[in-house]
Amino acid sequence: MGDGDNVRDSGPATWSVAVTQVAFAFVMGGLVGWVYEVFICGPLNGDGIDLGHGGLGIPFLTIYAVGAIFIELALGLGRRHHPLSQLVGSAMLCTLLEYASGLVMLHVMGVRTWDYRIPGWDFLASPDGLVCLRASLTFGVMGLIQLRGVDSLYGALADKHPKGLAAVVWLLVAVVALALLNASLLHVVDTGGMWH
Repeated sequence: MGDGDNVRDSGPATWSVAVTQVAFAFVMGGLVGWVYEVFICGPLNGDGIDLGHGGLGIPFLTIYAVGAIFIELALGLGRRHHPLSQLVGSAMLCTLLEYASGLVMLHVMGVRTWDYRIPGWDFLASPDGLVCLRASLTFGVMGLIQLRGVDSLYGALADKHPKGLAAVVWLLVAVVALALLNASLLHVVDTGGMWH
């Protein structure tokens, strides 16, 4: 039995395997979130495709990566849950994360990076525009994809190449960390634009 089977079937076999799976979710969440916002949200909002979205110089959005960590820790790591509970749990976790981060950016940093009070997204939007039902449902579906698809991909790769997978995952985490450090030091992080 490979390390991936241990993670998926009987809980985390070791601390390092579990941490690597969470790191894999982090990397995939940031990448998938970037693809979603650039290639789906941008065109739907009439903004076109902005490959520089996120301002890190890499295809990665941190808020989605952090959401993926929350989902993995709460609902993943080999735990078996009904798909409906995964969908609802992911939607709730990510909506809370989005609202909390939106409040901090709006009231502490003085920056509004999104506003769901725009046509097409405004169905059951909060009065401040930081959350809406459509986005929450999208987060639920993305969480379900993570827990059912991305975790299965991780398990399959970990079964075949556990050490190689770990090396690639941690290299990508290092790239993201350097991009975040570079962007924060140079104060060039793109605070949005798509949702203004």
